[in-house]
Amino acid sequence: MDLDLRPLALPKAPGLLADKLREMILRGELAAGSILPAEREIVGSSGLSRGSVREALKILETEGLIRIKTGRTGGAVVSAPQRDLLARSVEVFVRANAIKLEALLDCRLAVEPMLARLAARYRTEEELAKLVRLHAEFTTSVDHVEQYRSVNFEWHLVIARASRNEPLTAVMEAISTPVREATGFERFTTPATRREAVRAHEAILAAIACRDQDAAAGAMHDHLSVYTSGLPG
Repeated sequence: MDLDLRPLALPKAPGLLADKLREMILRGELAAGSILPAEREIVGSSGLSRGSVREALKILETEGLIRIKTGRTGGAVVSAPQRDLLARSVEVFVRANAIKLEALLDCRLAVEPMLARLAARYRTEEELAKLVRLHAEFTTSVDHVEQYRSVNFEWHLVIARASRNEPLTAVMEAISTPVREATGFERFTTPATRREAVRAHEAILAAIACRDQDAAAGAMHDHLSVYTSGLPG
């Protein structure tokens, strides 16, 4: 495969090379599963040192756009980034910038009602059965905080994935861990709050079961509003 990289002998050349290769991948010129030319070929076509080329490839590997295979059949293989990469990036961003809980909950309130609406439209019988099973576990775990929080987390993710909307699901998964950690405080998991969540889940589940999109979105909005309304200020 010939890549038109041209000499990039500049101070920030590794970043520029990564930018060019990234754009080629995102435009589909380098399809998922294809193998980039050997390192020495990229060195020759770009005019960069081997170290700079390796640095550029490392950038793309960190972004999830390529994976480096070792051995005789090794090389840089183009890959499609997975949603967990976004989740890790958002988690780092949230922690590094000390994003406030209010902002996280507002983000969740903006996203999850639409996910519930879409789940009511697109969910399969298998997904509905999983939601029913998880809700039963959720109900019986109301007096066991850690199990309650774990099942709650999974239940919301099942709804997100049932939406069939990759971008919104990626956002939901990305904020889930920071939100889960931030809402682990006692005021979010009181016995009264947990019992209210069970009732809210019942309303959401009933709407999804009968494919009532408006009711699903409304019930999810009401459910999450309880948390945002309880914040100071």
